[in-house]
Amino acid sequence: MILGGKVAVVTGSAVGIGRGISVALSQQGANVVCLDIDVVNNRQTAELVRVAGGECIAIDCDVADKIQVRHAINAAVQSFGRIDVLINNAALWEDSSLLGGSYESQTDAYDRAMGACAMGAYYCARAAVPAMLEVGAGNIVNIITEHIKEGHYLTGRPALGYDCAKFSMWRQVETWATELKEKNIRVNGLCFGATDTPMLRGVAPDLADVAMKIEDLGQAVINVISHGDDGPSGETWLFGTSGTPRQDSLAAIAALAP
Repeated sequence: MILGGKVAVVTGSAVGIGRGISVALSQQGANVVCLDIDVVNNRQTAELVRVAGGECIAIDCDVADKIQVRHAINAAVQSFGRIDVLINNAALWEDSSLLGGSYESQTDAYDRAMGACAMGAYYCARAAVPAMLEVGAGNIVNIITEHIKEGHYLTGRPALGYDCAKFSMWRQVETWATELKEKNIRVNGLCFGATDTPMLRGVAPDLADVAMKIEDLGQAVINVISHGDDGPSGETWLFGTSGTPRQDSLAAIAALAP
């Protein structure tokens, strides 16, 4: 119960990886704040968190909207009195290629991808860091992708906006870790491959059948956080790359622990 009495904010919590991480944090004693625009599924995640043992509030929030983010983080602090962990997981995958659709459709899709990932992560971190400073420590984990690592780029035009946003989150990890080092706030990123989520099933159902499960990513987050205040910061760990047998991925996840 490494997170007993602590509070975690998870974005993109309604389904998939965000749901798995929310439940895993609760199982380790955390109270969880779930941020998502999918109101119905987000409430279901909140119920699963409560069943796992933690208190939870589900907040309807578009993380691409900086006003909504500020209100949501303020509500989290008002409800629980603190924030110790921020998981920037929200993401959006849709075709934002240069050769697809119209000018309007493609630029709008690119904006949405950057907003959900890169801008949303920044807004949430900027809003949550003051609360972490109040408690004297914190953990920020950006959920990224194997695509940013050399030799693991996703080929094909539909990934453009998604990948560009994830590259931005990689640099956020490195920069924030440096800026927040003296404030006892650790910042790290998880770069991994195929995971069985609704998003993946929408684009590659065959791959989803043999991929990691959402609970595996929840365990990866717990293993990174469990290093404590003196643990590594500024790291982006690569594991569970697409096509890797799940058992090998689980071994790599276990290696993330202290």
